[in-house]
Amino acid sequence: MEQPRPKILFLHSALGTSKDLEPLMLLLQERGFETLSFNFSGHGSSQAMPGQFRIDLFAQDLDQYFKKHGLKDVVIFGHSMGGYVALYHTANFEDSPTRMIFTYGTKFNWAEHTINKELTMLDPEHLLEKFPAHADMFKAKHGENWKNLMKNTAHMMQNLERLDGLTKEDLNDINIPVFLLLGDLDRLVSSEETLLTASRLHKSQVKTISHSKHEMDRANLREIANIMDENLR
Repeated sequence: MEQPRPKILFLHSALGTSKDLEPLMLLLQERGFETLSFNFSGHGSSQAMPGQFRIDLFAQDLDQYFKKHGLKDVVIFGHSMGGYVALYHTANFEDSPTRMIFTYGTKFNWAEHTINKELTMLDPEHLLEKFPAHADMFKAKHGENWKNLMKNTAHMMQNLERLDGLTKEDLNDINIPVFLLLGDLDRLVSSEETLLTASRLHKSQVKTISHSKHEMDRANLREIANIMDENLR
């Protein structure tokens, strides 16, 4: 008799919302998986803006979601920051119900020189002047809070390594299977940082996703779904 499929909780990226993950969620639903998602604090048009973004804050969001819904034996798919939060929670929160993690496009090297270019694109006034279509997209996603969202995200990125960065000890404490998925056209995340992180985990695999950029709407979703399905049977 076939074992019941595990529930998969989808965690969105910084500046994203759960809606970004719906196309991939649908592919997994078609294969018989129950999928779940929520928005991190400050993300989405209905969310109140917290005082300051921290990875620990988002890990607390995740912990509260687990407890509110009584979840056990859960698989997590985390896009970019969502994957980082999943790993951070597993390493730092007791009795995590997570049994397996899939990350896609998760960045692990937060040294200043690696993120300076990204910080420019997190300046709302710069976006309004140079990329108004991008500004309109963020406003549609996050409502009137979109400028504060970008400023808070920039501050978090600048201080992540100092405040909430995953340490070697954190990664060594993670004893569940972790699949680190990386698009072959991802210009934000390097294969070097992904492989280094994998080497510090007990049960890790790195998978390259073909014809895929960092963004979920430019990723080969069917290939991602195939990898998840094959490893969750």
